[in-house]
Amino acid sequence: MTVANEETRKRGNATAGGFLLVVCLLLSVPGGIFAQGNASQTDTANIVLQKRIGSLEKRLADLEKEAIGLRSDVASLRFPSPPETLVLCDKPIPLGRDDVRERFDREFYLILENRGLLTILTKRYAKFFPSLLEEIEKFRFPSDLIYLAVAESYLNPRVVSTAGAGGMWQFIKETGKREGLFIGDGVDERYSIPLSTYSALFYLRRLYGEFGDWFLAMAAYNCGEARVREAIANQNTRDFFDLFLPEETERYVMRIGAFKELLSNPRKYGFNPEKKDYYPPYSVCDVIITTSKDLHTAVLAQAMDLPYKAFRDNNLHLRRYTLSKGTYHIFLPTERREAFLRRIRAVPGVSLEKDG
Repeated sequence: MTVANEETRKRGNATAGGFLLVVCLLLSVPGGIFAQGNASQTDTANIVLQKRIGSLEKRLADLEKEAIGLRSDVASLRFPSPPETLVLCDKPIPLGRDDVRERFDREFYLILENRGLLTILTKRYAKFFPSLLEEIEKFRFPSDLIYLAVAESYLNPRVVSTAGAGGMWQFIKETGKREGLFIGDGVDERYSIPLSTYSALFYLRRLYGEFGDWFLAMAAYNCGEARVREAIANQNTRDFFDLFLPEETERYVMRIGAFKELLSNPRKYGFNPEKKDYYPPYSVCDVIITTSKDLHTAVLAQAMDLPYKAFRDNNLHLRRYTLSKGTYHIFLPTERREAFLRRIRAVPGVSLEKDG
């Protein structure tokens, strides 16, 4: 029994106990109250009885309100049903198939069970969606690919998996380097939201170009293109839903679809936070600098007029306090760009490679 169900059971017992208390109190009224006696005794007894009745009526009203609340609590424990139809990356998921429905339901309900996580994801989704959508549209890709990032990292750019994959798009080092990310001494561009997003979309373009299907491209993103090629070659089908793939990969595409349904319809599923509680939109610009000598990153934070933590939050790819001589992408809030450029030009040994 879940904690919520146990609490509801206890409250139900308390309500039942309250009704029993009413009956017991009524039965406990002294017989002398109804017996013949002098007028003053009868009047006193009537006053006492009326007070008890008034108190019991108030208690009954309170219990009725509590019962209404309990009915509401019980209703909230019922999970809503998953959708009958769902389109992902401009292609329908065949939820009419029993096996596909079962696979989708599993991911849908597992995610829906964690309403705290869904509330946080709704806020992060609102924070990152505009900037990620802008990059996705540059590739002319379906906007639903943002849910791949949700499935990969919960839109957390600092996360590291047990397999060593890092960043919002969860690149392992080998794949990240192959897709153009610099991963070396003091710098790991997997943790840069703009740089890793570009590389992830570039990778997905190559996968879609090979397989011609977004479901297969997403599967290959998860388990590797070689494994998807092997499955297609040996199983004589290119339909993702008919391929026998690693269980995690089969679940992965369903999970992306479930995240789309839930995050696109938060009010429908009862976890819609108020707009005032949303996180501010993520918006940064890119400036490329070259330093001819070691440069402490605190100098960059000061040039942005930002606390050091705010600077690092926008530049997670810079892994050390000091940058050795070389060229670097630096990200900062768009509204601080002009002031930063003016200040950084005055720093000895630093030149601007490109203003982005």
